[in-house]
Amino acid sequence: PFPYLRRMAQHPYISFLRQFLCWLVFFQFTRLVFAVWNWHELTGLPWKELVALPYHALYLDVATACYFMGIPCLLYMAASFTESQIFQSINRVFTLVLVMLVSILTIAELPIYDEWNTKLNYRAISFLRNPAEVLGIATSHQLGWGILGICLLSWAGIWCFNKWAFSNGQPFRLPWWQRLAFSILAPVLIVVGLRGGLQQIPIQVSDAYYSQHNVLNLAATNSTFHLISSCTKNYKIGKPYQFMWNEEAQAVFDSLHHVPQDTTTRILTTPRPNIVMVILEGVSADLIKSCGGYDSIMPYFDAMANEGLLFSNCYASGYRSDEGMAAIFSGFPAQPKTTIINEPNKYGQLPCLGLELEKVGYHTSFLFGGQLSYGNIRSYMYFNGFDRILELKDFDPDIPQGKLGVHDESLFERQLLELSKEQQPFFAGMFTQSTHSPYDMPMQREVIHWGGREQKYLNSAVYADSCIHDFMAKAKLTDWYSNTLFVFVSDHGHITPKHWSIIEPAYRKIPLLFFGEVIKPEYRGKRIADITSQTDLAATLLAQLGLSYGSFKYSKNGLNPTSPRHLFYSFDEGVCVLKNEGQLCWHVKDGHVDTELVPNPADKEKLLHEGRAYLQVLMQDFFGQ
Repeated sequence: PFPYLRRMAQHPYISFLRQFLCWLVFFQFTRLVFAVWNWHELTGLPWKELVALPYHALYLDVATACYFMGIPCLLYMAASFTESQIFQSINRVFTLVLVMLVSILTIAELPIYDEWNTKLNYRAISFLRNPAEVLGIATSHQLGWGILGICLLSWAGIWCFNKWAFSNGQPFRLPWWQRLAFSILAPVLIVVGLRGGLQQIPIQVSDAYYSQHNVLNLAATNSTFHLISSCTKNYKIGKPYQFMWNEEAQAVFDSLHHVPQDTTTRILTTPRPNIVMVILEGVSADLIKSCGGYDSIMPYFDAMANEGLLFSNCYASGYRSDEGMAAIFSGFPAQPKTTIINEPNKYGQLPCLGLELEKVGYHTSFLFGGQLSYGNIRSYMYFNGFDRILELKDFDPDIPQGKLGVHDESLFERQLLELSKEQQPFFAGMFTQSTHSPYDMPMQREVIHWGGREQKYLNSAVYADSCIHDFMAKAKLTDWYSNTLFVFVSDHGHITPKHWSIIEPAYRKIPLLFFGEVIKPEYRGKRIADITSQTDLAATLLAQLGLSYGSFKYSKNGLNPTSPRHLFYSFDEGVCVLKNEGQLCWHVKDGHVDTELVPNPADKEKLLHEGRAYLQVLMQDFFGQ
């Protein structure tokens, strides 16, 4: 069989496969360079996590290799049908150029990591607009060793591809059925590989994250994939919005967040309660009667509102889950056209509620019944050191699932199981999903028979409410219940039969409820009608625990009677302002003012000026991180 095997090894399409495999080997070699450079950070880490590094890196490596193999795939198809050798030569040159570019990226990333503890990203690339300045900062020692490293890595990669990847240069003389099969199957496999599989959510940077040690997560992240992701997500934003001098914008922002007296209304009976945070997927205030919504859709939530402390005038910062996570846990508002949670290199500058609680002895966890790769939520949670992070892959595969993952009833059951083993005090976050389309929750029958296109969404809320009821009924039987504060908050709003525009404040209105026996009796059943933002949750909660929240720049203490009452949130092309003086939404491109409700015309220009200043400071912070 050996002559046959030798002939098979020289088959053009086997060469195509070898070229793909060479990329996977080369990526692992570049990862080894990163590991050797940062060996001092890797020493002492758990050996099981070190050994698992190549496995967790493989997912992004395969996707990146598929991107790189797109052009060669077309060239192989052309060579198959024309039998011209020019396409093989183009493939060789194209691939070797890519090898050199990846080598440059790998070596250039090393000092970037030393300086910023992040991988090469859009911010670093943007400095190349001034190459003379970059070269001026680098020492001759760094330049010399860098050039040598690029040459050696490029040589190793080129040698590998020349020896193992490319065909023998002979014309492709193949049966027609092989050419046809390759032309159909290869592009399909390339597309499936570059999106990470057939799952609903395409591959994200966070799919490589698996450890609480960030250096391992960065080592597992394919540098090319990370850079492309960072550039595509930042390039579309453009430069920071500039409407006035930065000093003026900052002064306006500071005045908006000025607190005359740093005090708070104490509503808790204990300074260190357990905290269970239930983040409700897309639950609008329109679903809850006590928040001004419809009656009888979420009756149990309304019953809890009558026994807890309800912020009845609360608004989401964004309209996607990734924006909601950054707002809830970091108090950082949503930005136009992008979200900071999609930028792992920016996490280090964000505060996190979980980290603040860990400092005072809390054990932290986060539970989700779907894939945390959505919006890079996984990488955000791992970076912020949650002690326990569970998602769909950690559930028993025999548990009934919908298209997006396990149903809410299974999610709550798992949370009860995990909390029974948790050391107190704990901060346990969880994220529901049955109120997300396609709403394939296991209801025996639909309860709501109106609502038009939103009928399924309304019924999903009925189901979610019943799951909350069961969860709370079982939680009351546990030994930790009496010392636990439950926080219910939605990640963002949702379209309802009222059909609000996505930029209107009414669309962003969401529930925020504090509930539990740790709330003083005199505050149970009370409602806070003041304007509250989703970003205010972090400061409000930390203040109740007697902890500092100064690092949460955009977060206000909602239980401080002297806190300013206003809401600012951005949308894709502008900013909305909601204050006692009125509300308006301003579009950046054409200066158009929308959803204006300002009784006093003199206040309109003031609100516009404040909205521009807020947006400018926000985007300066985003680009500066």
